[in-house]
Amino acid sequence: MVFEKIVLNGLFYTTFGTLYLLIFMVTFDPRIWGYQDYPKKIKEKVPPQTRRERAIAGFVGMPWFVFIFAYPLISTAYMETELGGEIPFEIAFFNMFFMVFLFFLVDLVILDWLIISKITPKFVIIDGTAPEDYKDFSHHYKGHLLASIPLILISVVFSAIIVFL
Repeated sequence: MVFEKIVLNGLFYTTFGTLYLLIFMVTFDPRIWGYQDYPKKIKEKVPPQTRRERAIAGFVGMPWFVFIFAYPLISTAYMETELGGEIPFEIAFFNMFFMVFLFFLVDLVILDWLIISKITPKFVIIDGTAPEDYKDFSHHYKGHLLASIPLILISVVFSAIIVFL
């Protein structure tokens, strides 16, 4: 039961988080959603993000950030309730880590590698840049690799919060 619940939590979390980002990517200008994450090579070719663009990105991205941080806590707390009010740290950690890692992997492979670096549709290209500017996947890979350590630490901290509080 626990393993199935962890897998379902991970699939829901990943699907919702990825679809939100994909809709954000298709709906808004890449200067709003992609500017901060794109490599220096691309940023050098275009003017800096405006205050308005940053504000729109923050406003539209806020529900996603709330979900990304809240759902692992809520699903793990709910799992604790289902387990009779106690959850071992290992299960709490694995639930959170699996969700975060699965989303992390899908974001890297589907959004960053396949859509941005390989397919490079018009909706990912900032005016003033060329599709070739987006083909170097190493920027995305390195960014995800650097982010993996804080994600593990966040999973540990969130798990501890659920288990010990």
